[in-house]
Amino acid sequence: MDINAVTGVVGAITGLVGGVSGCVALFQARHGNKLSEQANGSAEEANRIAVESKRAAEQANRLAGKANEIAADANSISQRALSVTADQTVHKWRVEYDGETSTVFLVNDCPDMARDVSVFVRCKDQTVAQRHVDEVAPFGEVALESEFFSKQIFEDQVGIDRLNSQPGFAFIGCGSCRVKVHVAYTTELGARRNDEVEQCLTNSQRH
Repeated sequence: MDINAVTGVVGAITGLVGGVSGCVALFQARHGNKLSEQANGSAEEANRIAVESKRAAEQANRLAGKANEIAADANSISQRALSVTADQTVHKWRVEYDGETSTVFLVNDCPDMARDVSVFVRCKDQTVAQRHVDEVAPFGEVALESEFFSKQIFEDQVGIDRLNSQPGFAFIGCGSCRVKVHVAYTTELGARRNDEVEQCLTNSQRH
């Protein structure tokens, strides 16, 4: 065989092998690019899931914190309710009157503090004086001044004097004004209480 022919055949075979190798390389390159794109997509999805997981964890922590706060509040309320239920504090209230200033004094006649105290003085189905104070100390007092008291005592005394001025009639007594003092208060342990003291005021009263 002619050397040129041999050389031509070898060249053709070599070219064919090179072409096949090139096609294989191109196919591998495309496959590699596709795998790379898939890997990048998977990495991005993983990052997105990680971000969402972090947000979910933060939200869960916030909810857990709120749940702990609610539980603590509920426990505090429960403890306070138990304390109020067990509260056996007894307040004793006393009424005094100063005729010179026409003032009623509601005295906290016990060694316990009273808080959020509201006082109403009523006479003949009408409220004639009222007052609210934040605290009344042990053996402390609330003063309620009103000209109504001295006026009623004076008018009652005038009526008595009129009766005694009649011939053969004698009434032993002095002018007075009967009142009911209502008090609403909270004990030191948190129990809300209501009391009422009825008193006949005269100008001779006051410590």
